[in-house]
Amino acid sequence: MEEFFSDTKDYFFYLVFCGFVLGLILMAGLYNAFVYYYNREKAFLYYAVMQIFMILVIVFYTGLVTDTGYTMKIYNIFSLITAIFATLFTREFFATSKHVPKLDKVLRFYLIVLAFDILYLNITGKSMVSTLQLYSIFGFVYIVIGFYRLKQGFTPAKFFLIGWGSLIFSLFLMEYVSEDFLVSPLLLGSPIEAILLAIALAYKIRLIQIEKEQQKELLIHQSKLASMGEMIGNIAHQWRQPLTHLSYTVMNIQDAYKHNSLDELYLDKKVTEATQQIEFMSQTIDDFKGFYEPHKAKELFSLAEESREVLDIMSYTFGQQDISVELKVIVDSEIKNYKNEYKQVLLNLLSNAKDALVLNSILLAKITITIENRKVTVSDNAGGVDSKIIEKIFEPYFTTKEENSGIGLYMSKMIVEKNMGGKLTVRNLPNGAMFSMIFQY
Repeated sequence: MEEFFSDTKDYFFYLVFCGFVLGLILMAGLYNAFVYYYNREKAFLYYAVMQIFMILVIVFYTGLVTDTGYTMKIYNIFSLITAIFATLFTREFFATSKHVPKLDKVLRFYLIVLAFDILYLNITGKSMVSTLQLYSIFGFVYIVIGFYRLKQGFTPAKFFLIGWGSLIFSLFLMEYVSEDFLVSPLLLGSPIEAILLAIALAYKIRLIQIEKEQQKELLIHQSKLASMGEMIGNIAHQWRQPLTHLSYTVMNIQDAYKHNSLDELYLDKKVTEATQQIEFMSQTIDDFKGFYEPHKAKELFSLAEESREVLDIMSYTFGQQDISVELKVIVDSEIKNYKNEYKQVLLNLLSNAKDALVLNSILLAKITITIENRKVTVSDNAGGVDSKIIEKIFEPYFTTKEENSGIGLYMSKMIVEKNMGGKLTVRNLPNGAMFSMIFQY
């Protein structure tokens, strides 16, 4: 390599330039390796490994390593491995099996060709892919896939196309124009590709985060709908008795009128009874309305007082299922937090306990709520949670019951731990399960 330069000074600056390029590519590779470690997205792993082998390709191609009898063979092996991980990266980054299945078959065929060529190279010492100059041709397939995905609305494809295009162009210059450039085209195309593909991956991270937030919002919405369904059922139960009472009151007034015994005193009595029932029904509506009223700011509230309100709402449902509920207040606490979120979680835990008791047909079914300082526990005698699944019950969509969305406990944990800064856990008791909410303040 040194013969290309007029003096040692020029060669020194060439080495500095090579070091800068290799360092840039190395940093891009290491960065994405760490990103993979934290989010386990395979595209980042494939990209990181691809860049590591790209460095080795550049080192051997530019003559930075002293020529030996095995230099070309090693260079070809590294080139083939780089191409394998570039193909794996392209498949994973664009999800080609899902979005462009026909071109995905081409990529899988290319992987087979590359793997076979490594074997062929070790046997014969020659690379078919290198001899036939297939790198830039197959690289063009990556470009086509990028255009397809961009057309489908995948925005990170923009950066992929520019970055990969620069690398493919440099490969084209190497293979079809001349190998006698003063500075190898690969030294110019590879850092541009490294930077732009890193940007494309960063953009994809952002899209993944947005998608996760959307999924979280969907889960929250589904949880609220499920909870509202439970609450509407409670309203129906709460209203059934006063509606029956109102019906009897109207019938009594009608009978009294038919038998000429309807005087002012009797009418006033029945009107008062009817008014009381209507007021009870109105108060029930106010309770449920307040339950779902959004509170964006934290407020000071009593754990015992809000727990009693939730029990009042569910009292009729528990009565219909012959479930006794006990509220033990050892030491009450006032915490500054989201009141309605606490009530929603407590409702979810009580509903979960109720379902378990009904499902297991427990005689003398009982739920106990215990409040001690900033700790609230909900325990039952439904037999407990199977030890094989107890670690999974807070996972989204996990459920052991039919006609159940499996998001109630997941959202309860999200609300307590993410929104309220507390902790929600579960453990088995000798005859049931106990959920514990612990708040810091």
